[in-house]
Amino acid sequence: MEPQDTPKSNASAGTSLGRAIDVLGLFSLGAPLLRVEDVIARLGYTRSTAYRYIGELCETGLLAQRAGGSYSLGPRVVELERLLELTDPLYGAGRTVLQAARHDDRVLLLQEMYRDDQVMCIYKQGPDELEHGGQRITIKRARGLPFPLFRGAASLALLAWQSAPRIRQVYQSSSAEIARVGLGDTWEAFRAALGAIRRRGYAVSRGQLAPVVVGVAVPIVLAEEKRVIGSLAQVMAQAQLESAQERECADYLRELSERIALEYARMTTPSTPEIR
Repeated sequence: MEPQDTPKSNASAGTSLGRAIDVLGLFSLGAPLLRVEDVIARLGYTRSTAYRYIGELCETGLLAQRAGGSYSLGPRVVELERLLELTDPLYGAGRTVLQAARHDDRVLLLQEMYRDDQVMCIYKQGPDELEHGGQRITIKRARGLPFPLFRGAASLALLAWQSAPRIRQVYQSSSAEIARVGLGDTWEAFRAALGAIRRRGYAVSRGQLAPVVVGVAVPIVLAEEKRVIGSLAQVMAQAQLESAQERECADYLRELSERIALEYARMTTPSTPEIR
């Protein structure tokens, strides 16, 4: 499944901030440039409102005016991305641990929750393509790409370890999609499917995001807080992972995830001032 290009309205869309963010949400790989007419047509804003939000976004550097009355994402986005790379504790912990775990025939992916029904890949370690039977398979998950919450091991490892109230909320808002992807056509069936993943200790998917690709994923849990902060997945060609090897792969990922959690805790724990 390709990353979704359809913009999602923000919960705060009734506010000026929410409406401005909705303008940013119109950008995608398929629509790297926008015109005022696009904002009017896709968000239903009046012309004066569209111009106002575009002007404000340009003033902050989040948008930049281009030729022919079009607009692109602006330099402030680049600045924020650089700042995020330097300061995001999950990204920093993942990079620290996973750089030494690179393999040329498989990919490690670090994910975190994004919006209500998506996950975001924030770090990838490994090749951009895998080889299987003489074919080159492009890995579709990469930093900055959102993916559905209900498909793929990396997503399911995040979903299954959410709190019970959060899981019920997800079902109430997305029951039709949950049934469509085969996770259960009732609340009881959905809860049982996620419970089975939790009891097993890891999520696995075969051919969901690419026909010959298998993914195994585990949650990243802060032990002291018992809080899930992300998931770690390993993706490879199906021929490289028989069903009997799934647990061995999951154990390896769990070891890495525990190291990431420890590094994350170290990076987010305030240092105690030295008393002189």
